[in-house]
This record gives sequence, C-alpha cells and structure tokens, in this order.
Amino acid sequence: MSRGGESAGKRRVTGQRNDRKAAKTQRRQQRRQDDSPGPADQADMMSRFHHLNELRSTGAITEDDFERQRHDIFVSLGLEDP
Repeated sequence: MSRGGESAGKRRVTGQRNDRKAAKTQRRQQRRQDDSPGPADQADMMSRFHHLNELRSTGAITEDDFERQRHDIFVSLGLEDP
C-alpha cells in the first residue's frame, strides 16, 4: 500500500481546516471593526451624554431614566458590558 496518498489527503484536509480557521478569524476581526464606534460616533455619544447630564441636573428626567440611558451610551462606546 502507498502511504503517499494518505499523507497527501491528510495535508489537504489540514490545509482546508487552516483555511477555514483563517477565514473565521478574518470575519471576527471585521465584525469587531464594524462594531467599534468611530471618532464621529464617539463625539455624538459624548454629546448625548452631556445633554443627558444636563437633563438630570435640571430634574427633567428621573435617576432611573438617566442610569438606563447612560448605560446604553457607555455600551455603545464600549466602556461597559451590555
């Protein structure tokens, strides 16, 4: 029996597996880049947070509403876990 065919098949399967792993890693990295807010998004979120603080200080929103909206802003900035 020829062992050359077995090892060539194993190399092919291993190569395919490595290709799938590399593609999966690339997709994950792309998703992370797409999910992270850009500089314009950060400025917008910080502006929203500033406005939210003003509403809180004037008593226009409740403390619970403030905390919920603050959490949403911080999650979108990647500063807190969802």
